Amino acid sequence: MKIAYVLPDPGIPVGGTKGASVHVAELTAAYVRAGHEVLLVAMRAAAPAPDGVQLEVLDPGPLPHGPQHDTLRVAAAERFFECALDLLAAFRPDLVHERLSAFAGGGAALAAAPGARRLVEVNAPVIDERAGRIGVADREAGERLERAALSGARAVTVSAPLAAWARERGAAHVRVVPNGVDVARFAPDPAASTAARASLGLAGAEVVGFFGSLKPWHGVDVLLDAAATLVGRRSRLHVLIVGDGPERAALEAQATGVLAGRVHFLGAVPAAAVPAYVGAFDVAAAPYREAATELGFYFSPLKVVEAMAAARPVVASRFAPIEDLLAGHGHLVPPGDVPALATAIEAVLDDPQAPALAEAARERAIRSYGWGAVVRRTLGAALEPEPGAADPFEPGSEALTAQPLAGVAA
Repeated sequence: MKIAYVLPDPGIPVGGTKGASVHVAELTAAYVRAGHEVLLVAMRAAAPAPDGVQLEVLDPGPLPHGPQHDTLRVAAAERFFECALDLLAAFRPDLVHERLSAFAGGGAALAAAPGARRLVEVNAPVIDERAGRIGVADREAGERLERAALSGARAVTVSAPLAAWARERGAAHVRVVPNGVDVARFAPDPAASTAARASLGLAGAEVVGFFGSLKPWHGVDVLLDAAATLVGRRSRLHVLIVGDGPERAALEAQATGVLAGRVHFLGAVPAAAVPAYVGAFDVAAAPYREAATELGFYFSPLKVVEAMAAARPVVASRFAPIEDLLAGHGHLVPPGDVPALATAIEAVLDDPQAPALAEAARERAIRSYGWGAVVRRTLGAALEPEPGAADPFEPGSEALTAQPLAGVAA
């Protein structure tokens, strides 16, 4: 089958290091491994596409930041879709898989021209999220384009709250498909993890780790507060932070006093190096704060499934999507609760059964969140003949077999 993956978001470069870029790379690579021909059409690229993925970059040039420049982003999206139309006419896809992006409402025409099926991937309430982070000058226009992108479309969302949100905006059929993980890339590698610890002077330490972008809602400040309550009685405790972001300076300032010398900031590291550092964690923390949107917590945290795949014990904030991901294979605490987070971290460090629970979590990740399973369930959303039909794929299957759409040759 021929699949066109359409990425009209200038903030998600192909080959970038943040979670959204990793998601795009791994999903398109999984499509190729499943035997499909893939064309990735994107606004930005920081590195080549995964092996086997054809890449076309329709870069609009520099786009000023801030809500006062929203009209420029709308115009850039319109030009993107106009140019992509010619590319897709030549490629003739059987399926157009579009990532929902702010101010990008023209995707329906891309599928209509070659008579392809269309699937919209929803990872966030894009206008609501943008409004909360940097502001939106014309929210009505942004929401109109959002609805244009979803109206009548089949959609996959990463969480149940987003599924309800997409239905309210006109999606005809919605399926929840949580984030996936490259279970082979995150397979435990004791030698690499030992080397990572040694390189940081952490041999013999108790390492509580966080990896991801350093944004306010990730709650890394809560993690540092929890660590500060533990170091008095745990002399070997250290915190390892893998990633960078706007909160780094504030977090470095926080990591003083009793935490001096105990918090290690690695900054952004190449994606290939991340598994070794995650494997060096004794506890992987995902201390999310409440999401500052009307929808509440709608994420499907990539860091949680990656920690599961790495067989690292997880301590995370209790939100329904995270609880669904872990399904009892981790420890959950109220968001923002420093004493509860400290207690849970200490309980894991002292629990001789923690490694066994982490191994069970890895088995769950392999079964339910490996990219083979994600591809099969994603294509299932495009394949179902009508809303409410039975799932044509076995949940959790890891078979990477090309599945043609009904009536379409692979």
